[in-house]
Amino acid sequence: MRMNRTAAVSALALLTASLLVGSASPAHAIQTGCTTWQEGYVAYSQCTGGTGRQAVYVSGVHVNPWVGGVAMSGPLVGVGEISSVNCPCYVRYRYTVFAD
Repeated sequence: MRMNRTAAVSALALLTASLLVGSASPAHAIQTGCTTWQEGYVAYSQCTGGTGRQAVYVSGVHVNPWVGGVAMSGPLVGVGEISSVNCPCYVRYRYTVFAD
């Protein structure tokens, strides 16, 4: 009886371990060929290779100085797609934000 219980516990431990390994999360996404650019008050970003999603992020000073600093990001998009955001501001920083 004790042998059957030990075998059952061992089988359960093996099954649990195999499920954990089988459900491991994928590696972090890595995009390549990413660029950002700006035309007027609209900022863009695009990645041409890799996996995952990316978005453009900008921060700067609003055109109305009473508003002050602003920070905005565009939608997350896939590889090859363009993320854009219309920021009525004098952009100081613009860069690409990555997500998996």
